[in-house]
Amino acid sequence: MTKLLSLGELLIDMLPQDSQNSAYLPIAGGAPANVAVGYAKLGGKAAFCGGMGDDYFAKQLSKSLAQYKVSTEYLFTIKDSQTAVVIVSLDETGERSFNFYRHNTADLLLTSEHLNHIKWDELSTLHFCSNTLTNLAIANTTVCALKLAKNNHKLVSFDVNLRYSLWQNSNDIEQNVHACYAYCDIVKLSRDELNFLAEQTQQAPDDYLQAILNTGVKLVFLTDGPAPATVYHKAFILSESAPIINAVDTTSAGDAFIAGVLYYLNHTDENTPLNGKINNEQLVKHALSFGLRCGSKACLAKGAFPALPTLQDVT
Repeated sequence: MTKLLSLGELLIDMLPQDSQNSAYLPIAGGAPANVAVGYAKLGGKAAFCGGMGDDYFAKQLSKSLAQYKVSTEYLFTIKDSQTAVVIVSLDETGERSFNFYRHNTADLLLTSEHLNHIKWDELSTLHFCSNTLTNLAIANTTVCALKLAKNNHKLVSFDVNLRYSLWQNSNDIEQNVHACYAYCDIVKLSRDELNFLAEQTQQAPDDYLQAILNTGVKLVFLTDGPAPATVYHKAFILSESAPIINAVDTTSAGDAFIAGVLYYLNHTDENTPLNGKINNEQLVKHALSFGLRCGSKACLAKGAFPALPTLQDVT
């Protein structure tokens, strides 16, 4: 049983078609959806859970997930709602910035009643991000999913993945993020996110990392662009440099990284339970390395779903 359920937003990325960002192409995206597709493209079984708009874009999104063999049994159409859209702009190095159009869109309207359909006995892992913490209703649904996952003894993965413009009050961010740690086994942060959250709590970054581990989180993965990535466990700390590349588009790099980590942990040494693997230093070291290769490969092409690597790409 190695099936991943990714919870959160499925939306349209409007990606620039030239270096001046003067023309855009609508492509399926959304960080949790990227992780589900990344996991499936590596060869794993994945499902996506979220609200889907009642519009033309919704059909494109549903077809895109199905194209990459991601199960849509928990993709719920919200009547008379629209699909969220994000305008992605790229600079000369491939780094991106985001402008969200996401007011009362379908991804925010998932409820705890939708979660009653989930067959937890078919799953090994729940993955989510912070974009479903940005208002009270969807945050309550997210926490409900986390409680259900823990009650059903599933691994819970949290890519913090902050999009600051989605929060009405930036002072609320750390409190809402921190409330989820108690349900999580794995947390992924970027260096910028760590610095921001630590500053909100008036702690040094290293102290904030330790505070996360003290909540019961087993592994904290810290990425830092092209700089070495580090994973923290109460018993060990591991670092590894990412492969050197010429990035074309970094849109899905972090999603590819965590998809790779989760795939590796789920599909290596399948006789060992997941809660044993995340405490095994050697397995975690190899998962970090595999995740870095996946993240680097995803930077070599434009877009989200198409850029995510297959297993052949990284082995």
